Amino acid sequence: MKLQHGAALGLMSWAMSLFAVTLLATSAQAQSPRVLYTWDGAADVDDWAKNFGTNDVLLDNNVAGQLRIVEIGAPGEDVAIRDGANRRLEESSATGGLDLTGLDFLEFDLGHNGSGPIDVQFYVQASTGYNYVSLAPDIAVQPGVNTYQVPLSGLTPAQQVYIRTLGFSARDHVGEGNVVWTLEEVRSGGTPLMVRDLATHDAGTSDGGLQGVFANFDRGAIIGNDGNQNQTGLSQNAGLGALEWVDQGDHGIGDASGAAIAYGNGTVFNGNSFNERLTDVSNYDYVIYRMAATDPTNGAGSVDVQAYYQTGSGYTYQSAGTESLPIDGQFYDLMFPLAGLSDLFDVQFSGVNLGAHTNDITVNIDLVRYVTVPEPASCALMGLAAAVVGCVVRRRRA
Repeated sequence: MKLQHGAALGLMSWAMSLFAVTLLATSAQAQSPRVLYTWDGAADVDDWAKNFGTNDVLLDNNVAGQLRIVEIGAPGEDVAIRDGANRRLEESSATGGLDLTGLDFLEFDLGHNGSGPIDVQFYVQASTGYNYVSLAPDIAVQPGVNTYQVPLSGLTPAQQVYIRTLGFSARDHVGEGNVVWTLEEVRSGGTPLMVRDLATHDAGTSDGGLQGVFANFDRGAIIGNDGNQNQTGLSQNAGLGALEWVDQGDHGIGDASGAAIAYGNGTVFNGNSFNERLTDVSNYDYVIYRMAATDPTNGAGSVDVQAYYQTGSGYTYQSAGTESLPIDGQFYDLMFPLAGLSDLFDVQFSGVNLGAHTNDITVNIDLVRYVTVPEPASCALMGLAAAVVGCVVRRRRA
């Protein structure tokens, strides 16, 4: 395999850089086993509310670290509680779906002040269809606060990547009468993925193979785009199993060159990007874009490719660096380090932003992959630590 880089990075130095990242990657957050709600700050129910059921409730956070759900309706009737449909976790106000891709379970620290157990169903409403999914058979929740763990294994990938609400449904408990429920913490957990393919653009993938990608800005560079933030001008090359567009060259004053395309969570654009937000990639050390650029006139040269992120409720623009992609029709893995980027659990959009180039070029993206570098098996690698850099690796396709 031939290795290429704008700064003439050799094979050995590239390998040393990988070893360096291996040694330096221990601080990466998981994707993302994290505390979702604690209610231990300023008094705020964090958008939790009644979802459905016969009973009525009042919610308060008058005691730090506790969400109290006070039943006030018909004694002991059923009621379901959930978080806000646009609220994913306590620490972020960015609206959208909760991305739990690769994780294994949710945990609820839950209890009540009744005298005996009450059956509870833990559930989520997930995917763009807002599907109701029970996470486990009913669990008998005991008086006092205890931890209840429920698996995510029953969710499809489309559901796990886009959870709109999570909560619990208390069954009828007429014998107990009305009770006060206490929810102290909600957590996600499990062993996160080491590799996540956000988009492959293969046959049969979502969105007709586009997997939610859209023209983000500098849209005039995409031949066939109508000037709006959408998918016009983008297509799936079924033969390659790759995204494709023609990026306009600099033909003169006012001619745009170098578009920026964006991905959400890899599902479906659906007329706008709302159902693709947000994505959690906080577990990973690198993003790899497998790309090719072709000049039909057989022109040579290269085009700069910047990997970028827009994060948080303010859509903060962050760059993961820029690599040089040869314009020769071959596929290359452009690898960008994610060290130093913030709020990667709160990604609105991610994508690539092309630099200016002279001629029209056909651009293909075959793969968007996130990777975590594992711990080294031996401390003998310590002597190989070096600066973290990106790189470009030529890929030979079958």
